[in-house]
Amino acid sequence: MFSKIDVNGEARHPLYQKLIAAAPTAVAPEKSGFYERMVSKGRTPLYPDDILWNFEKFLVGRDGQVIQRFSPDMTPEDPIVMESIKIALAK
Repeated sequence: MFSKIDVNGEARHPLYQKLIAAAPTAVAPEKSGFYERMVSKGRTPLYPDDILWNFEKFLVGRDGQVIQRFSPDMTPEDPIVMESIKIALAK
């Protein structure tokens, strides 16, 4: 029923091609340091728009358009995420 898909590289799944094209960079918490920790562990992304790690999030509006992309260390309770959701629901 489910299978693993590629989210980065030449074999990137078409869904992620569209999500990333619509939001090439992720919003991260202030003073996050997540990217630097990944690099220090040898997990440097090949391309600037690559998915960095699990739990990277995309907010998609009712119309199917990508509104925002959030880094893996951005919690759903973060005020930036909450405000983005609030604005999306008001449309």
